[in-house]
Amino acid sequence: MKSFWQSVFFLPLLVLGMAAAAQAKQPDEVIRDAVTTLTQRIEAERERMTRDPAYTRMVVTEELEELVDFRRITRLVMGEHFEAATREQRNAFLERFRNSLVQTYAAGVTMYSGEQINVLPLAEGDLRGNRARVQMEFITGSGRVVPIAYTMFQSDDRWRVDNVIVNGLNLGRLFRAQFDQAMAQHNGSIDRVIASWSAEVEVEGKTPAEAVQEAADGA
Repeated sequence: MKSFWQSVFFLPLLVLGMAAAAQAKQPDEVIRDAVTTLTQRIEAERERMTRDPAYTRMVVTEELEELVDFRRITRLVMGEHFEAATREQRNAFLERFRNSLVQTYAAGVTMYSGEQINVLPLAEGDLRGNRARVQMEFITGSGRVVPIAYTMFQSDDRWRVDNVIVNGLNLGRLFRAQFDQAMAQHNGSIDRVIASWSAEVEVEGKTPAEAVQEAADGA
Protein backbone atom coordinates (compact mmCIF):
# COMPACT_ATOMS: atom_id res chain seq x y z
CA MET A 1 0.00 0.00 0.00
CA LYS A 2 2.72 2.44 0.99
CA SER A 3 4.72 1.76 -2.17
CA PHE A 4 1.94 3.07 -4.39
CA TRP A 5 1.64 6.29 -2.37
CA GLN A 6 5.40 6.78 -2.51
CA SER A 7 5.49 6.31 -6.27
CA VAL A 8 2.59 8.57 -7.22
CA PHE A 9 3.61 11.35 -4.84
CA PHE A 10 7.39 11.54 -4.78
CA LEU A 11 8.26 10.35 -8.26
CA PRO A 12 6.34 13.17 -9.99
CA LEU A 13 7.68 15.70 -7.47
CA LEU A 14 11.21 14.58 -8.22
CA VAL A 15 10.45 14.89 -11.93
CA LEU A 16 9.52 18.49 -11.26
CA GLY A 17 12.57 19.10 -9.14
CA MET A 18 14.97 17.97 -11.84
CA ALA A 19 13.46 20.58 -14.16
CA ALA A 20 13.66 23.42 -11.71
CA ALA A 21 16.62 25.11 -13.36
CA ALA A 22 14.81 25.45 -16.66
CA GLN A 23 13.89 29.00 -17.51
CA ALA A 24 11.40 30.68 -19.84
CA LYS A 25 9.27 27.59 -20.36
CA GLN A 26 5.63 26.85 -19.79
CA PRO A 27 5.13 24.80 -16.60
CA ASP A 28 3.93 21.72 -18.48
CA GLU A 29 6.97 21.88 -20.77
CA VAL A 30 9.28 22.00 -17.77
CA ILE A 31 7.72 18.85 -16.37
CA ARG A 32 7.52 17.00 -19.67
CA ASP A 33 11.19 17.62 -20.48
CA ALA A 34 12.18 16.39 -17.02
CA VAL A 35 10.44 13.00 -17.24
CA THR A 36 13.06 11.51 -19.54
CA THR A 37 15.91 12.92 -17.48
CA LEU A 38 14.55 11.50 -14.24
CA THR A 39 13.75 8.01 -15.50
CA GLN A 40 17.22 7.75 -16.99
CA ARG A 41 18.77 8.77 -13.68
CA ILE A 42 16.74 6.20 -11.77
CA GLU A 43 17.84 3.43 -14.11
CA ALA A 44 21.46 4.55 -13.95
CA GLU A 45 21.56 4.88 -10.17
CA ARG A 46 18.97 2.33 -9.07
CA GLU A 47 21.53 -0.03 -7.53
CA ARG A 48 23.14 2.69 -5.42
CA MET A 49 19.79 4.18 -4.41
CA THR A 50 18.53 0.74 -3.41
CA ARG A 51 21.51 -0.12 -1.21
CA ASP A 52 22.19 3.38 0.11
CA PRO A 53 19.03 4.99 1.60
CA ALA A 54 21.05 7.97 2.84
CA TYR A 55 22.14 8.74 -0.72
CA THR A 56 18.55 8.45 -1.93
CA ARG A 57 17.36 10.85 0.75
CA MET A 58 20.11 13.28 -0.25
CA VAL A 59 19.04 13.13 -3.90
CA VAL A 60 15.37 13.65 -3.03
CA THR A 61 16.20 16.55 -0.70
CA GLU A 62 18.39 18.28 -3.27
CA GLU A 63 15.90 17.94 -6.09
CA LEU A 64 12.81 18.94 -4.12
CA GLU A 65 14.59 21.92 -2.61
CA GLU A 66 14.99 23.42 -6.06
CA LEU A 67 11.31 23.53 -6.86
CA VAL A 68 9.06 23.02 -3.85
CA ASP A 69 8.56 26.11 -1.72
CA PHE A 70 8.42 24.49 1.70
CA ARG A 71 7.94 27.87 3.37
CA ARG A 72 4.72 28.45 1.47
CA ILE A 73 3.57 24.90 2.11
CA THR A 74 4.45 25.19 5.81
CA ARG A 75 2.21 28.22 6.10
CA LEU A 76 -0.61 26.31 4.38
CA VAL A 77 -0.22 23.31 6.68
CA MET A 78 -0.03 25.36 9.89
CA GLY A 79 -3.12 27.31 8.84
CA GLU A 80 -4.53 29.61 11.50
CA HIS A 81 -1.76 28.57 13.87
CA PHE A 82 0.94 30.10 11.67
CA GLU A 83 0.41 33.65 12.91
CA ALA A 84 0.61 32.55 16.55
CA ALA A 85 3.88 30.72 16.00
CA THR A 86 7.22 32.41 16.55
CA ARG A 87 9.79 32.67 13.77
CA GLU A 88 11.78 29.91 15.47
CA GLN A 89 8.73 27.63 15.62
CA ARG A 90 7.90 28.24 11.96
CA ASN A 91 11.44 27.39 10.92
CA ALA A 92 11.52 24.35 13.20
CA PHE A 93 8.28 23.01 11.73
CA LEU A 94 9.51 23.66 8.19
CA GLU A 95 12.56 21.49 8.84
CA ARG A 96 10.54 18.81 10.62
CA PHE A 97 7.89 18.68 7.90
CA ARG A 98 10.40 18.51 5.06
CA ASN A 99 12.57 15.91 6.75
CA SER A 100 9.62 13.71 7.68
CA LEU A 101 8.43 13.58 4.08
CA VAL A 102 11.87 12.85 2.69
CA GLN A 103 12.62 10.23 5.36
CA THR A 104 9.31 8.41 4.88
CA TYR A 105 8.88 8.50 1.12
CA ALA A 106 12.35 8.58 -0.47
CA ALA A 107 12.00 4.83 -1.08
CA GLY A 108 9.34 5.61 -3.68
CA VAL A 109 12.03 6.74 -6.12
CA THR A 110 13.43 3.24 -6.62
CA MET A 111 9.94 1.72 -6.68
CA TYR A 112 9.37 3.34 -10.05
CA SER A 113 9.57 0.52 -12.61
CA GLY A 114 8.69 2.06 -15.93
CA GLU A 115 5.09 3.13 -15.30
CA GLN A 116 3.84 5.54 -17.90
CA ILE A 117 3.56 9.21 -16.97
CA ASN A 118 1.58 11.55 -19.21
CA VAL A 119 1.92 15.27 -18.70
CA LEU A 120 -1.14 16.86 -20.26
CA PRO A 121 -1.00 20.08 -22.28
CA LEU A 122 -2.18 23.16 -20.45
CA ALA A 123 -5.92 23.58 -20.88
CA GLU A 124 -7.89 26.80 -20.81
CA GLY A 125 -7.73 28.23 -17.31
CA ASP A 126 -4.65 26.22 -16.26
CA LEU A 127 -2.35 29.23 -16.61
CA ARG A 128 -3.29 32.54 -15.03
CA GLY A 129 -0.50 35.03 -14.59
CA ASN A 130 2.05 33.58 -12.21
CA ARG A 131 -0.23 30.71 -11.17
CA ALA A 132 -0.59 27.41 -12.98
CA ARG A 133 -2.16 24.00 -12.70
CA VAL A 134 -0.29 21.13 -14.33
CA GLN A 135 -2.20 17.91 -14.83
CA MET A 136 -0.55 14.53 -15.09
CA GLU A 137 -1.66 10.94 -15.54
CA PHE A 138 0.19 8.17 -13.73
CA ILE A 139 -0.53 4.79 -15.35
CA THR A 140 -0.16 1.90 -12.91
CA GLY A 141 1.10 -1.53 -13.85
CA SER A 142 -2.50 -2.76 -14.03
CA GLY A 143 -3.41 0.02 -16.45
CA ARG A 144 -5.32 2.18 -13.97
CA VAL A 145 -5.05 5.90 -14.69
CA VAL A 146 -4.43 8.03 -11.59
CA PRO A 147 -4.88 11.77 -12.21
CA ILE A 148 -2.42 14.01 -10.40
CA ALA A 149 -2.55 17.80 -10.41
CA TYR A 150 0.07 20.26 -9.24
CA THR A 151 -0.64 23.85 -8.35
CA MET A 152 2.37 26.00 -9.09
CA PHE A 153 3.47 29.60 -8.99
CA GLN A 154 6.19 31.47 -10.84
CA SER A 155 8.86 33.48 -9.05
CA ASP A 156 12.10 34.77 -10.59
CA ASP A 157 11.32 32.92 -13.85
CA ARG A 158 11.01 29.62 -11.98
CA TRP A 159 7.88 27.56 -11.44
CA ARG A 160 7.44 26.11 -7.96
CA VAL A 161 4.96 23.62 -6.50
CA ASP A 162 2.78 24.54 -3.53
CA ASN A 163 0.27 21.68 -3.54
CA VAL A 164 -0.46 18.24 -4.97
CA ILE A 165 -3.88 16.72 -5.63
CA VAL A 166 -4.20 12.96 -6.28
CA ASN A 167 -7.53 12.01 -7.85
CA GLY A 168 -9.29 14.78 -5.96
CA LEU A 169 -7.45 14.27 -2.66
CA ASN A 170 -5.86 17.59 -1.69
CA LEU A 171 -2.63 16.76 0.14
CA GLY A 172 -2.20 20.30 1.46
CA ARG A 173 -5.58 20.11 3.17
CA LEU A 174 -4.81 16.62 4.43
CA PHE A 175 -1.65 17.75 6.19
CA ARG A 176 -3.43 20.84 7.50
CA ALA A 177 -6.06 18.59 9.07
CA GLN A 178 -3.22 16.57 10.59
CA PHE A 179 -1.73 19.74 12.12
CA ASP A 180 -5.11 20.83 13.53
CA GLN A 181 -5.63 17.37 14.99
CA ALA A 182 -2.19 17.46 16.61
CA MET A 183 -2.85 20.90 18.10
CA ALA A 184 -6.00 19.57 19.73
CA GLN A 185 -4.20 16.48 21.05
CA HIS A 186 -1.37 18.55 22.52
CA ASN A 187 -3.57 21.23 24.07
CA GLY A 188 -2.46 23.95 21.69
CA SER A 189 1.29 23.46 22.20
CA ILE A 190 3.03 24.20 18.90
CA ASP A 191 6.33 22.95 20.30
CA ARG A 192 4.84 19.56 21.14
CA VAL A 193 3.21 19.32 17.70
CA ILE A 194 6.56 19.97 16.05
CA ALA A 195 8.35 17.45 18.24
CA SER A 196 5.80 14.71 17.52
CA TRP A 197 5.22 15.43 13.82
CA SER A 198 5.34 12.46 11.46
CA ALA A 199 4.08 11.94 7.93
CA GLU A 200 2.67 8.61 9.10
CA VAL A 201 0.21 9.95 11.69
CA GLU A 202 -3.42 8.95 11.12
CA VAL A 203 -5.98 11.62 10.31
CA GLU A 204 -9.58 10.53 10.76
CA GLY A 205 -8.46 6.91 10.98
CA LYS A 206 -6.14 6.88 7.95
CA THR A 207 -2.48 7.71 7.39
CA PRO A 208 -1.68 9.96 4.39
CA ALA A 209 -0.49 6.86 2.55
CA GLU A 210 -3.82 5.11 3.11
CA ALA A 211 -5.78 8.22 2.15
CA VAL A 212 -3.88 8.52 -1.14
CA GLN A 213 -4.31 4.81 -1.82
CA GLU A 214 -8.06 5.15 -1.23
CA ALA A 215 -8.24 8.13 -3.57
CA ALA A 216 -6.23 6.34 -6.25
CA ASP A 217 -8.42 3.24 -5.99
CA GLY A 218 -11.32 5.46 -6.97
CA ALA A 219 -9.61 6.48 -10.20
